[in-house]
Amino acid sequence: MQNTVCWIDHIEYQHANSELREIYDRVLSPNGQLDNLYRGFSLTPQTILPADDLYKAALHHHSNVLPKAFSELVGTYVAILAGCEYARAHHGQNYISLSEDPQQAQHRLASLETDTIEACGGEQHTTALRYVRKLCRQPAEIERSDIDTLRASGWDDREISEIVQVVAMFSYFVRVINGTGIQLGDEKPGLY
Repeated sequence: MQNTVCWIDHIEYQHANSELREIYDRVLSPNGQLDNLYRGFSLTPQTILPADDLYKAALHHHSNVLPKAFSELVGTYVAILAGCEYARAHHGQNYISLSEDPQQAQHRLASLETDTIEACGGEQHTTALRYVRKLCRQPAEIERSDIDTLRASGWDDREISEIVQVVAMFSYFVRVINGTGIQLGDEKPGLY
């Protein structure tokens, strides 16, 4: 039987020991779903909670200044650049759900699929998405001038730091997902 969670062995909730069950209980989505992402982590359970904490801090912490929709757009773009359909499905849906105009949000995601970032909002957002693309594809080539360009387009240093944190966090997750073949399966994508 083909594994519909990931390409490596994993531990289902009903077969988990008490420690892993407790961890699983802490990472359930608000609708009670245990995402395949965390099933895919189950052979290294010591990484689940720190990874989940980073995810929540980068995207959902109350003191974040970036709009949640834009953070989800950045994360979705990282997933697209990495060819990670799992993260693209989840966070693309989050972006659509958080957007004031869902049809426009779908158009923007389609534009990112073709690397046409100019269709993703005004100059400020376009500048940030160019930076995201460079940070993902050519991280060693990031220079002070890239930060200066972000500042000139209206981003402050706190916002820039949050953009970098979202990119770095998603870069970690998409490598875990792609590296172990974590699949969406019958999971309901999105949080909202």
